[in-house]
Amino acid sequence: MASPVPEHRLSDSTTEATAATSLARWRIHVTGVVQGIGFRPFVYRTARKHGLTGWVRNASDGVTLEVQGSRNQLMPFWEEFLHHRPAGVVYETLEKTELPPLAPEEPTFQILPSREGGVRQPTIPPDLATCAECLAELRDPADRRYQYPFINCTHCGPRWSIIEGVPYDRPLTSMKIFPMCGECESEYHNPADRRFHAQPVACPACGPHVELRSASGELLAERETAIRLAAQTIREGQVLGLKGLGGFQLICDAGNEAAVQTLRQRKRRPDKPFALMMTEEMLRQVCEEPSEAVWRWLRSPTAPIVLLRRRHNLTDHTGKPATGNAPLTSSDERRNQATTSPAEDFRPENGVCPVAEAVAPGNPYLGVMLPYTPLHHLLMEAVGRPIVCTSGNLTEEPMAIANDEAFQRLGKIADVFLVHNRPIVRPVDDSVMAEGEPDDIFLIRRARGFAPRPIRLAAKGPVVLATGGHLKNVVGLALEDQAILSAHVGDLDNLLAWEAHRRAVEDLLRFFQAVPEVVACDLHPDYASTRVAEEFACRLKAPLFRWQHHVVHFAACLAEWETPRSDPAFDGVLAPQPGPLEIEQRTTRPLPVPLLGVIWDGTGYGIDGTVWGGEFFLFDGRSFQRVAHLRPFPLPGGEVVVRQPRRSLLGLLAACGMAERELDSPDGLLRNLFTETEARILLHSVARGIQCPQTSSMGRLFDAVAALLGLGARISFEGQAAMALQFSAEQVYFSSAGPLSSGTRGPNPRAAGEVPGDAFMPSVHRFALTKGRPIVLDWQPVLKSLVAGLRAGVPRERLALDFHRQLVEAVLTVAEQFNVQGLMFSGGCFQNQLLRRLLAAACRVRGVTPWFARRIPPGDGGLALGQIWLTRRALQGDFIPGRGGVAENVNKDSNEKD
Repeated sequence: MASPVPEHRLSDSTTEATAATSLARWRIHVTGVVQGIGFRPFVYRTARKHGLTGWVRNASDGVTLEVQGSRNQLMPFWEEFLHHRPAGVVYETLEKTELPPLAPEEPTFQILPSREGGVRQPTIPPDLATCAECLAELRDPADRRYQYPFINCTHCGPRWSIIEGVPYDRPLTSMKIFPMCGECESEYHNPADRRFHAQPVACPACGPHVELRSASGELLAERETAIRLAAQTIREGQVLGLKGLGGFQLICDAGNEAAVQTLRQRKRRPDKPFALMMTEEMLRQVCEEPSEAVWRWLRSPTAPIVLLRRRHNLTDHTGKPATGNAPLTSSDERRNQATTSPAEDFRPENGVCPVAEAVAPGNPYLGVMLPYTPLHHLLMEAVGRPIVCTSGNLTEEPMAIANDEAFQRLGKIADVFLVHNRPIVRPVDDSVMAEGEPDDIFLIRRARGFAPRPIRLAAKGPVVLATGGHLKNVVGLALEDQAILSAHVGDLDNLLAWEAHRRAVEDLLRFFQAVPEVVACDLHPDYASTRVAEEFACRLKAPLFRWQHHVVHFAACLAEWETPRSDPAFDGVLAPQPGPLEIEQRTTRPLPVPLLGVIWDGTGYGIDGTVWGGEFFLFDGRSFQRVAHLRPFPLPGGEVVVRQPRRSLLGLLAACGMAERELDSPDGLLRNLFTETEARILLHSVARGIQCPQTSSMGRLFDAVAALLGLGARISFEGQAAMALQFSAEQVYFSSAGPLSSGTRGPNPRAAGEVPGDAFMPSVHRFALTKGRPIVLDWQPVLKSLVAGLRAGVPRERLALDFHRQLVEAVLTVAEQFNVQGLMFSGGCFQNQLLRRLLAAACRVRGVTPWFARRIPPGDGGLALGQIWLTRRALQGDFIPGRGGVAENVNKDSNEKD
């Protein structure tokens, strides 16, 4: 938590000699999360309470106010202003200057119209979950907003999804098409009301309303009837398309196996887990008790999806086990086993877990969120059981946000649609979080509830546009000392996704009226994000910086940790009680150098022409050096290996001379994975180097080991096999373990091969490290020991855990070669909660400080921030690009400004 702002940092010239009754006038300018969250009404009420005159108004970059009164009036106002601001308000910078008093006048304080102009650098609040006060009104039959699905106030409701421009006022939101009725207008202008200057304020008489429409768009019902019938369709096993806060969602009964399978088939998503929405009571029955920190996140205004472990002894509504620990099975097998009977109503006393195995097949975790809009609350109460709540799109396409678009794109997925007439300005998907250790809660997807909160940078600099990567794309914009990241865009695998990426870029530039002076992108020449960057750099005649993918991952983690409170939402949620004034520190956190960055993921364009992904970089404060990497191995067929881990395994076996034996012998490990003809063709291509790029990817090594252990030879989404390997290892790690005091399950020391108080012990089989630089981590001893273990009958769960521990030992052994005091971990592999736990424990034992990506996703959703950080540092001259896998401004000559 940030420290209280020291008084000497404020330009306050008050002296003790000044008479307490003399008039003084202060101008205060504050930036941070101060617009659209009830801040001006708070200032108004506080100033009136203390008898002050003056005004408050929104500005392009925050809020400005002037207050005048005696010292006896101003000082208590100042105390309340600092320490009793509304929940959700975050002060990032604060300036207070004294002005000459104006002539005495009638006591009055005003909220003035917003002022435009200047640098557009406001901290726009994200969309916020429904507050307790609005929920109470929603359920009160005597309230005029009883069961109104768009109830909101200054403390909650839509923000980023409806804002068209700044300052944040109703005419610049999609609510401008709904003129307020007399009662809403009265609340809006009443300083004592919770809806004073609440821009989305509305009621049944004047605001948006819901409609139930057929898959083709035909009107079926309106308002309360529409919600009731929508709930009925869910209970009957149908799929509902719901227009939510930031886009469409697809919903079905989470306990109805047939309904979930139908949704999977229509959405073309055979295995990837679906998110769930449920009440707190349901959550306690379905999942292991979350830690206190996780509960705070679930109940917070951000209301993210959080990955929680299923209860291990649950059954689905058919009475079959729902442990989530089974090997991967095909979607066809699961569909054949499905029943068409609906789930029982949720009642804690009936002992039924109303969550079908098909929700997250083979997965011990469930992605769970609580209802976060009034419409979700009303629907959940009418359905009475957990629901699947997944993004409204076909797999690999962007989320639909407009009604007509949904009917066209989702009409063959949803049976009916529950829509409304409040336009969504930009798509905002749900955020996703997970927990490694109890104090290590991290983002996997940064979207609703977080975007567009800025990430504080260490210094001001030129405007930089960063186009991010190809997968899990996020766009970034650097303004002054802030990095503003878009919500999650997604994978750029098709034309619709490319267009969504371009819109996200144009939206940020338009909204903040920014003209980039520099453009940054990934080094890969064929990424859609790279081509957009090239186009904008050419159009703007701006320099274009291309940065190596894995160095960017490291830089994103550096950017996060050198400004310790870079995302105030984390401190605000994780603090047990609301803290005093939190001002963003203007000095950077001293990070020890040299730092070793451990960057592991599935793929990234390497400067040597190979596919990188198992990298170690040494950062000395001025440059990056690639000091170690995984031994490269061939990928038969190139990119197709992402969906066929068996090919990664074949590449490994071929590279160490084991493939022929495992194909020819009766007990060969490849015999059940390939036909002989198929295997011979692939081995021939490996021998000739045809369509077999070399890779040092840790993600592909995870895939290969998963295939070796029978956990997924073919998969339907990237990372599926690596997840299965993690889950298998966790069966041993968590076996027979009871909940810790925090509510988080801990390892059984005996089962995990650990001693009490030490979550790490060296594995028997280790990676071999070559001498010289860069160090090469040879995986051959590990692979051979795993093969030997399988043949010796060692349980695969034990081998899976051993593999994780061998990785941890390798990291610590490499770190010892460079005498570093700190390790940074980023890249998609560090979404693995078990790997994070083991590494953190091992670092503690060895006396090394670990830093994990937390506020920014460790995966490719953090790349835009890393691109910004590298570009700013290069332009400021305190960083040497061009070394250790970093590409400098390759278009400098052609793109320099005229």
